[in-house]
Amino acid sequence: MNNNTLDRGERRGVRNTQNIISIIFLSLVALMALSFSIVLLIRNANLQRQEDAVKSELDALNAEGYYTEIEAQKLVENAKIEAEENARNSIKAMIQEKLEGGESATSAIRALFPDQIVVASSGRYYFFPISDQIKHHGFSEDDFVEGEDGFLEYVGDDPSVSIKKGVDVSRFQGNIKWDKVKAAGIDFAIVRAGLRGTTEGKLLTDDYFEDNVEGATENGIDVGVYFYSQAVNEKEAKEEVQMILDLIEPYEIAYPVVIDVESAESDTARTANLSSDEYEKVVEVFCETVRNAGYTPMVYGNVKSFTLLMDAVDVDDYDIWIAYYGTPLYYPYHFNIWQFTSSGSVDGIDGDVDLNIAINGY
Repeated sequence: MNNNTLDRGERRGVRNTQNIISIIFLSLVALMALSFSIVLLIRNANLQRQEDAVKSELDALNAEGYYTEIEAQKLVENAKIEAEENARNSIKAMIQEKLEGGESATSAIRALFPDQIVVASSGRYYFFPISDQIKHHGFSEDDFVEGEDGFLEYVGDDPSVSIKKGVDVSRFQGNIKWDKVKAAGIDFAIVRAGLRGTTEGKLLTDDYFEDNVEGATENGIDVGVYFYSQAVNEKEAKEEVQMILDLIEPYEIAYPVVIDVESAESDTARTANLSSDEYEKVVEVFCETVRNAGYTPMVYGNVKSFTLLMDAVDVDDYDIWIAYYGTPLYYPYHFNIWQFTSSGSVDGIDGDVDLNIAINGY
């Protein structure tokens, strides 16, 4: 075979080989294309199933009352408006109910602010957050009820609490038949020893001081004394406390020696412009002098006294005699004596008299 014939054969073999490779390559490409198409078909089928499932779930959610985010936000806004309107209507209804029930506007307002002490004075309302720096008395609204004799009785479940019944008296009660007062079940009497005038500041001894102290003591009624203060500085506080100490020196005083701190409710009163710091300084001088003399000091006042005139936390070192008429007591802090009415009635005393209860006595 010559060389030309060999070259042609080799060339045909090469071409045949190339054709086979091309066919194989094209077959592989076709197979890959088919596989890719199958994958796409499967993926599309999965996506369609997922879409159908999501649509079905959305249809179910919608049928069950679910909402879109925008719809939900609108519902929240409407609910908020409705809640605010309901709250306003509820507050209005509560105030209306209390006013129609005979309660004062102050009492109705106080019910709206249970975490604050609300005080009405000179046509304004003042709000004082209830402090945890002072020990609270811990009594509930239902712990005290009025008994047949007009005195409050403790009906709570604390067995350590005992109640003593008392009156506080001055010349306004006139001649008192103390034997009848004792027979009426009175345990103690707080007798006014004296006072300072609200305008001129003159010191005065109560006209019935001796008669009341001696009459109560002779009939087995424990006695305490109080002084109506109008002191405006330390010097006058010392004058008042020295006067009361001189007056009680001959007697057995079992209950506290009290400074009476009240607003004179007059623009001409000498204490009208006294600051809280000045009131508290007068109280401190009075009470510390009483304590140093061997007696128990006490501060008397109403809710206004322990908020507007003084800060309750600043006189918390002393025993407290709170004046609040009616139940439940609108005063959260500890107290030792509660004057709960100014229109009480006790056999042996003509006319109205202040009634008091002492917690656990003295």
